[in-house]
Amino acid sequence: MRQQDTVEKTHDIKMRKNTHNNLLHSIQRNTALMATLATAFTFAVPASNAASEIVVEEIIVAQEEYSAPETQEGIQGYDDEGLFQINEETGTISYDVKYFDKFAPQNALEMVRRIPGFSLNGGSDARGFGGTAGNVLLDGARPVSKNGLQDVLRRIPATQVKLIEVTRGGVGASQTAGQTVVANVVRLEGASTGTARVGLERSPNGALRPRFEFTYATTLDGWETSSRLSTGTWSNPRNAIFRDFDVDGNLTSTTTEFRLNGGEWAWYTGEASKNLFGGRLVVNTRFGGGRPGNVFTREIFEGREPDGRPDEFVTIDQPNSDHAFELGADWSTTTAKQWNIRLLSLTAFESRTNPSLFIEENNRREQTFLEDSLRERDTIETILRTTVGKGGAGRLKPEFGAELAYNQLVSTLDLFEEDENGPVDIDVPSANAKVAEIRGEVFTNLVWQAGEKLTLDGGLTWEISRLRVTGDANSTQTFKFFKPTLTATYNVRDNLQFQLQGVRQIGQLDFDDFAASNDVAVERVLAGNPELRPDRTWRATTRIDWQFSQRGSLNLRGFVLKRQDLLEQVILPSGGSGRGNAGSANIAGFDVEANLPLDFALPGGLLELTFRRRRTTFFDPIINADRNISDRNLRKLDFRFRQDITEHRVAWGVSLEGRFDEPNFFVEEVNTFSGNDRFTFFVETTRWFGVKTRLEVENFNGARFTSQRNFFEPDRGGEPDGSQTRRFRRGANIILEVTSQF
Repeated sequence: MRQQDTVEKTHDIKMRKNTHNNLLHSIQRNTALMATLATAFTFAVPASNAASEIVVEEIIVAQEEYSAPETQEGIQGYDDEGLFQINEETGTISYDVKYFDKFAPQNALEMVRRIPGFSLNGGSDARGFGGTAGNVLLDGARPVSKNGLQDVLRRIPATQVKLIEVTRGGVGASQTAGQTVVANVVRLEGASTGTARVGLERSPNGALRPRFEFTYATTLDGWETSSRLSTGTWSNPRNAIFRDFDVDGNLTSTTTEFRLNGGEWAWYTGEASKNLFGGRLVVNTRFGGGRPGNVFTREIFEGREPDGRPDEFVTIDQPNSDHAFELGADWSTTTAKQWNIRLLSLTAFESRTNPSLFIEENNRREQTFLEDSLRERDTIETILRTTVGKGGAGRLKPEFGAELAYNQLVSTLDLFEEDENGPVDIDVPSANAKVAEIRGEVFTNLVWQAGEKLTLDGGLTWEISRLRVTGDANSTQTFKFFKPTLTATYNVRDNLQFQLQGVRQIGQLDFDDFAASNDVAVERVLAGNPELRPDRTWRATTRIDWQFSQRGSLNLRGFVLKRQDLLEQVILPSGGSGRGNAGSANIAGFDVEANLPLDFALPGGLLELTFRRRRTTFFDPIINADRNISDRNLRKLDFRFRQDITEHRVAWGVSLEGRFDEPNFFVEEVNTFSGNDRFTFFVETTRWFGVKTRLEVENFNGARFTSQRNFFEPDRGGEPDGSQTRRFRRGANIILEVTSQF
């Protein structure tokens, strides 16, 4: 049997080598038609006056066809330019579609990103529905999709948007789970409109990779529908050099690496809604997948810098694949007494296959070592949820609801090695695992307009779950938690809000941590842990929102939290290394978000700044001392600048993705991953042929990353055991996109 398995694996290795060669050739191919388009853009000249007049006429007609809603009681009315209105009763700001014309948006996502003082939050991918909400609603309701909020907004053409409302505070938990600022995209009914986008990306190695996107919204047999189809390929190669040192700091080896990283994807998202059964039925779907791949080629030089005569060669081939499917349905109605009833169901499936082939050869290109691994994982999630909440203009708005969810992961890992002594299967703790969880929760929420300027939003959730692990290890656990929350929002003035929030949060376990994993690129095998418990956090937050002009705003947020059962890399009872509950941690921080109009110097200019600062403390039982927690960047500054030159229908800008340092603490290693300041430049215009053309140079100053790995024996509580410095370099990506509305 062992001999037969070895023959089959040898056959698989040959097939994988062929896949490696095919991937190399595939990533080098280009598309002649797209290259011609890029060349035409580079040498383009301004369009004729006749073409410009046609575009202007289309814009004027579109504006005349739309009439702004009439002023209602409690509404202050439109600003001087007729672009937005403020409801004094609710504090809601309604942005007319004409407000966004100067940005020439093509879809709802581009419009939401231009709302003054608003930062898009796509939500989390944690299990369940209630605690994963983003901060954007569609027609007053949360989209029935957990992981695709940006996809949902992309599929809505800008010409289908009627207006966008922004509300601060007082939104029920069933919709946006306590988000402090919420945008509601209100759509036109009965519109038939769409967009088509063609893109071309030039990677640092010169490969040209096309991408396509098509969206369409229309009415079919009484159903309001919208769809988005996107497909394309990508390539993101980089170079690296690794230097290994012994405990005395002497160079022991140098490795040069070239990673060929690329693949293809195709995704479809769709929605259909109709008045049925006395309410509104909305059906959402999302499905697709991709084939992302990595091919690493390394040359190793023992005890010296690279000199063109490597002592060893290493090839790593990772032809990954993934696909997913999601289907959701949402039925809602409002009774005569303004009670909103909502029933929701959601089912999601995801499958990933991660093969990895590691081949080591001597300087004569003779194989000396081989490692072959295959990890397969399938996940299923099913959610049923119902809510009943009071609507209308009352001072008290109670809400009641319940949710039932089932989640399952099936994960397998096969690890096989071969050297001069022959093949051998490697046993890894919890290599094969099935994790199943059934979870239920009931909750109540109450929004109380306590005064003219004060709103209180309180809630209580009781959760119970049963988690069972089977396979190489077996475990059954039952968890019960109360999750209270209280938020107070005070409107100092119409444009200035102060908010305090206290909440207890229960972390969502990553089912992947229950099963073993293997990362051959860094030579790290992690064992699975069947005894994981969710972390528990008490969090206090204060927030100040100040909108000091039509486009200018300042948002300040500070928080402190106490987290119990923190998840970190620990020594497991099985003797392996993996994620486990390590103790308690204190975390504090603040965020600053500012939108600064620069019209005094650059008409139409806007600078968006984001600064984050964190401080963490965790007592590490491995070293018996305090340290920062893993995977947490303590300081980061980003900015985006944009200038819209409306008279020429041109916009340009530059953005900064700030430098970072993220420490990660493993049992035998401290790995600090850091990156440089990375700048991106863009220019876009609607001058030519009535379409939007955008050119973007991503990381035009080059992306440079460093992984500093310090090793210890037998663990971080022991003596130093050498180090490794990995430096990665990646050039600029150039992206050209042409978008047309119809």
